[in-house]
Amino acid sequence: MNNDQLHPVLEFDEETNKGTLFDTRDGQTYKVVKIGNQIWLAENFRYLTLNEKDISFVYDNNNKYLEKGYGRLYNWETAKQIAPTGWHLPTNEDLQELINFIIKDNNLPENEDCLGSYLKSVNDWKPCGDIVNTDKYGFNAKPAGCFKYDSSSFIAQGENAYFYSATEYIENYSYYYELRNNSEYFNNGCTLYGKAVRFSVRLIKYNL
Repeated sequence: MNNDQLHPVLEFDEETNKGTLFDTRDGQTYKVVKIGNQIWLAENFRYLTLNEKDISFVYDNNNKYLEKGYGRLYNWETAKQIAPTGWHLPTNEDLQELINFIIKDNNLPENEDCLGSYLKSVNDWKPCGDIVNTDKYGFNAKPAGCFKYDSSSFIAQGENAYFYSATEYIENYSYYYELRNNSEYFNNGCTLYGKAVRFSVRLIKYNL
């Protein structure tokens, strides 16, 4: 296969701000959505790297979670390297631009961080109190949980979504963004378990 055949194929409708990305490396197709001036995957990434050192997991090792759109869970180093040409793991700056757009688009107070309902999928999340998810922009965040390598355990499926940022905190730690079923917050934190914890990956398209 030559290099041209390895380039992903993006089909996008400017009227609906939606489209698809075909990853020619493994033949998988993803929904994409434009939010503000950014084009995001509207699904968690599920590319299976062939590098045995970059192990990714499906939650509970059960492929039903792939079918539900939960994607795979990656360590930070792998997450930075698996994007197809023209796409990348978002930085804190990318994610802050997303947050700023939602704040402006909804006339919310500056520095508002209760944006979870705009990003979380309508279904899949365990109910909690009176929190209602609208997924206003089609980001379709799924509560895929994570894999803790230190205890070899999967946790928080149905309750939490963790998305890696490409921005490093310190040598052995990175930033991530989190959504919870019992909260409307969406902001960054630092991985308490280091870069080896397995989180979900959302990719963003490089600006033209």
